[in-house]
Amino acid sequence: MRLLLPKWRELIFNKISIFNLRKFSPPILTLLVFLLAQGVGAAILLLLGVGVEFIAILSFVLMAVFIIAVLCCHFFLHYICFSTAFDVSSISWCPGMLAIVSGIFGALSMSILFNDVELSEEVLLLQLAMSRNFWGLLTLIIIGPIAEELLFREAIAGEMLRRGANPWVAIVVSAVAFSIMHLNLAQGLYALPIGLLFGIIYYKTGNIVLTSLLHIVNNGITALQLYTMGEDAVDISYAELLGSNFTAYSVMVLFGVLSILFMKWFWETYEERRKHTKLCKKEQN
Repeated sequence: MRLLLPKWRELIFNKISIFNLRKFSPPILTLLVFLLAQGVGAAILLLLGVGVEFIAILSFVLMAVFIIAVLCCHFFLHYICFSTAFDVSSISWCPGMLAIVSGIFGALSMSILFNDVELSEEVLLLQLAMSRNFWGLLTLIIIGPIAEELLFREAIAGEMLRRGANPWVAIVVSAVAFSIMHLNLAQGLYALPIGLLFGIIYYKTGNIVLTSLLHIVNNGITALQLYTMGEDAVDISYAELLGSNFTAYSVMVLFGVLSILFMKWFWETYEERRKHTKLCKKEQN
């Protein structure tokens, strides 16, 4: 009997390990695919070299990186289902607007919180150049946000949920992966809480429609600031803008609280509608 116990323990441990690995393989493989796609993009840039149309070429390469990563997750890993990811008909727009308002307040709050974290000069100059080029804008505002939502919400969070992972674990893991992907401290810190908000919205709606809209608006505002203000856009101090640090942090807390309240309202409203829909289907049957 004593000899059998270690074998049973080993068997149970192996099953648990395989089960957990299966749940956590989507973020690992998705990030790996994205990094490999970036490697291919970097190799292409090295071959082409730096020229007059460097920003346009860079934008095409970045678009290619996003598209390659998304297609690999769709065709080879089977993590992305386009029909459900863009299922606009399943959105309840009235409670959905609560999520959008929550996301906007949350983004404003995080902008104030991480205002003093400086963006690296290389990233700043790159974004500034892309904001003044048509292909760069297309990458920043449309292709990038939609591809990132497909990769980090649909592929990572969605596949983890489909494999039975705890919803909050899937939301947190996808947010952490989203933060790491930015590869710089300033954007990574900002992306983490925003990723949590987007993850919650994705979990409740089951698609990336609302999160993509929020992501596009967020990147669009950033691009507009860079286009109109140039490098001065990064030097905006909310403390100076609002009069003092106390006022700035008070506004940050206010926006943060409003974001949570609207998200809570969205959560409860969407849950009620979903329950009501299930009841209606049962009654019809």
